[in-house]
Parts: sequence; C-alpha cells; structure tokens
Amino acid sequence: MLLEFRVSNYRTFREEAVFSMVASNYDKKERETENVAVNEKFKLRLLKSAVVYGANASGKSKLFEALSFMRWFVLNSFQSLKTGDPIPVDPHLLRTGLENQPSRFEILFLHLDSLYRYGFEVNRSRVLKEWLFLREKRKELTLFERSEENIDAHPYLFKISNNEFFKPLIRSNCLLLSSAAQANDTNVGKIIDWFNRLRIISGVDIHAQEKMTVFKSHEPSVKQKILELLVAADTGIVNYDVDFSTPYVDLVAEPGVVTIDLESAGNPFGQITGVKTLHLRFNEKTGRTEHVELSMAKDESGGTRKFFALAYPVIEALTEGSTLVVDELDSNLHPKLTEKIVELFNSMENSNGAQLIFNTHNTNLLESGLMRRDQVWFVDKDLYGSAKLFSLSDIQVRKNDKFEKEYLEGRYGAVPYLAEMGSFHFKESAGK
Repeated sequence: MLLEFRVSNYRTFREEAVFSMVASNYDKKERETENVAVNEKFKLRLLKSAVVYGANASGKSKLFEALSFMRWFVLNSFQSLKTGDPIPVDPHLLRTGLENQPSRFEILFLHLDSLYRYGFEVNRSRVLKEWLFLREKRKELTLFERSEENIDAHPYLFKISNNEFFKPLIRSNCLLLSSAAQANDTNVGKIIDWFNRLRIISGVDIHAQEKMTVFKSHEPSVKQKILELLVAADTGIVNYDVDFSTPYVDLVAEPGVVTIDLESAGNPFGQITGVKTLHLRFNEKTGRTEHVELSMAKDESGGTRKFFALAYPVIEALTEGSTLVVDELDSNLHPKLTEKIVELFNSMENSNGAQLIFNTHNTNLLESGLMRRDQVWFVDKDLYGSAKLFSLSDIQVRKNDKFEKEYLEGRYGAVPYLAEMGSFHFKESAGK
C-alpha cells in the first residue's frame, strides 16, 4: 500500500508536494471501518482511496505524471537508457534557475509485510542521489545511500553492491535500484514487484486498458468478474464475446503498461473490433425475449466502453491488493457510476489493501458521504504557475460543512480564476 509520495522541481511542482494516504486522527470516527485499512505490525491506518480536485492546468495530472515518471525510471532506466542518454525528467520551468537543479522523488510504501522508503534526485544528465531504507518497527535500516558514484550499502541486507560483477552495471544515468533488479536480491525484488503492480492509467485515452481487459477475458474467472461489473453498472449487457482470432494478444506486450505521457506515446493498440456484446431484445410477435449481438466499438456508448476498459484494472487492484491511479476517472461516466467504483474500494469487503487514487471534476463526491476529509485533496497554483498540494483535513473544516458548495464558491482555492472572462466580448468582423 502507498503511504506517501513526495516530489519537487518537477513540471508544475516547484516546492515539495507531499501526498499522503496515512489516515489522520482528525477523521478517526468517520467511515473508519469502510475507508481505512489497519496494519498491526507498524500500527498504521491507511486510506483505501483518495480524490484530487483542481482547476484545469492546476497540476492534478502532473502529480500523477510525477508518480508515473518515478515508476518508469525505476523499472526502465537500466534497460531503456544507454550510456550518455539524457534522463527524460522535466524540471519546473516557470522560474529561472531551476532547469539545472535536481528533481526529487520519494515514496513510502508497504509491501509483503515490509515498509520501505525509497527516493532519488536527478537532473537530465545524471542521478545525483539515491537512497533506500527498510523500517523495522520503530527504526529504519539503511539498505543503501548513493551520492553520484559513491555507494554506502548495508553489508548483509544489500550484499549485491559488493559484487564485483555488479559494479560495471551502474551508470550515471541509471538508478542503482534498476541495476540491482537484474540480480537476485530479496529486498530489491520486493520493491520492483510493488512498482510493477502499481497501475497509473488515463481515464481519457482508454485504448491500452481496453486491450488489457480484452486480453484478460480469455481467463473464464476474470471474464465472469468483468461481466458482473457490466451487469451491475446497468449497461444492458448480459454477456460478451471476444474474437481472439484478431491480433490482440500480440499487441499486449507488457501487462499493465501504463500510460500517462511516458508510456502512451506511439500507442499501437488502435480500436476494439473483436468484442461483441449481447443484449436482450423483446420480440413482439412471439412475446419472448431473445439475444441481439452488438459491436462494442460501433454500437456501445463511450461511457460503456470506458467502464469496460476500467473493469480489469479495478478487478486486478481489488484482487491483488495493489494501488490503482486513474487520471480523470469520471470522464464519460455518470456521477453515480463513478461513486460505485469508489464504493468498491471504500468497503469492508476490500480486505486486501487495494487503493484507488484519482482526480476528477465531479464535485458530487464531496457530498456523497463516501469520502472522509483526509481523502480529499486539492491542487492550486500561484500567480507564477507553481502548484501547491493540500488536503481538506489541512484546512480544518468542520465535518458538517457543505464541502461541495464551499469548494465551488472558491473557499478552498483550487478553482479557476475567471474574473477576466467577463470582459471578453465576441464581435463578428465586418461583412460577416
């Protein structure tokens, strides 16, 4: 489970932004059993979901892109970057002097009963710092600390750093963790596994998720779960079939691939053409119902296709207890359907520690009673374009306040400033 993510000097985030999934004591009596997972070993209360609000261009998606970059760099820097290749990190460019300063990323997460704190500082040419700590109850053990080419590692918990065959694998533009993943190290294996399970997907560009849902439909148990979700969502679909003679399987080269910005470029997936949905049709002559076959790509609505695309990532997260991050979850979805997806995570039945983190413009969630104050986050930007991240619990509002109304009134910030729109007048040119 994700505990905390920190980022600074990355795109819109000039100063450090801290996103936390640790439940606050401020909301301890609100939906505690449904929305909070308890870890007894570390005495932690962790949130099962969180939502991020903000104006257009405020930095909501950039927060997820920062997490996506960290994931990509951990999993791919060794294999994707050759010696001398630039690191594809984007520092904050709206203030001079920061383009050559390091971007910093740090994450705390719980996986397989181990609690890790991992992070790094990079610029476009090299890794400047990197660190990995393992928490044992009340203290942290240093697995390694890296300062450019100098590495200080634990002699027993990170033995691979002393391996003479391993040292040549370490490059200035590559993470030590990514390099160590090539060897068989227990702690490194756990960390890589957690990042592999982390899903960061776009709710707008759904092609990759559609293909993954199609691909996984060849497993009968998965298909049944997907169908149950489609039926429960009142799509009218009573069954669906996939034509596996179409070349879907070959296209899904990397399961769970994700997607915002870094991995969506050059998307080879195209449109779904081999999914047929079955609906019930009433025959007036016979007085009976019969099945009619429709095309997912041509006949189903954008909302149905979106929900179908999200079905497998949601099922996977709930089954494996992994973290699912969705940019623009509500795109093409009815507000009530969005709420139902959130309810799947904010539930006592979610006993595996699955987490859903998403951004949205659907303010109905603020009055739905589904979210605690510590689960609601806002991104606002200052006059110079620098983003600030804060939670509703940081504002210390009362639990009985009308959150949706007050947010739309601008009391919390994170809404567009539209005063100058009133002075805009459209006038057709002469002769038109």
